[in-house]
Amino acid sequence: MKFDSLEAKVEYLLDRAEITDVINRYCYGMDSRNWELYRSCWVDEIMLDLTELEAFFDEPVESLKADDYVKSLVAFFDNLPQSQHMKIPSQWEFDGDKATVLSLMQGKHWMPTNTGGPIQTVVGYYRDDFVKTPDGWKMCGMKELVHWNEGNSHVLDVNIDEMTRVLKEVAGS
Repeated sequence: MKFDSLEAKVEYLLDRAEITDVINRYCYGMDSRNWELYRSCWVDEIMLDLTELEAFFDEPVESLKADDYVKSLVAFFDNLPQSQHMKIPSQWEFDGDKATVLSLMQGKHWMPTNTGGPIQTVVGYYRDDFVKTPDGWKMCGMKELVHWNEGNSHVLDVNIDEMTRVLKEVAGS
């Protein structure tokens, strides 16, 4: 990538660093169940595409209140003792005050079950959309690009049902 000036290069690197901080807060907020920290990553209205998870909606949700999405995550993680989500940014596209970041994804979910091992893992990519706000960069959209799942899929059965119920409830209102 070529830059017109040192200032443009520094701004680009600072924007990447700030977005990386948002991505790290996203993962840590989710896994620590610190929903205030997690919510701080998002603008108020978001686009959410979980269609590749095959358990949620058939189509992306074009406009969802971030607070409602967080409620659905609380329902999802309520019965899940542990998780670890990793998002490693690998590609960056900037267009003024908007950015799209492709990150490697691995989400591990741990919960003992009567139907096999306690671990389920989702592997793929996140494609996150960001917008620069007066409060800094925030996420405004997310798409999960699932390549495969491994482990015991039943680890998430109850959790997915609860999250789907909440998302459908708030999306329909």
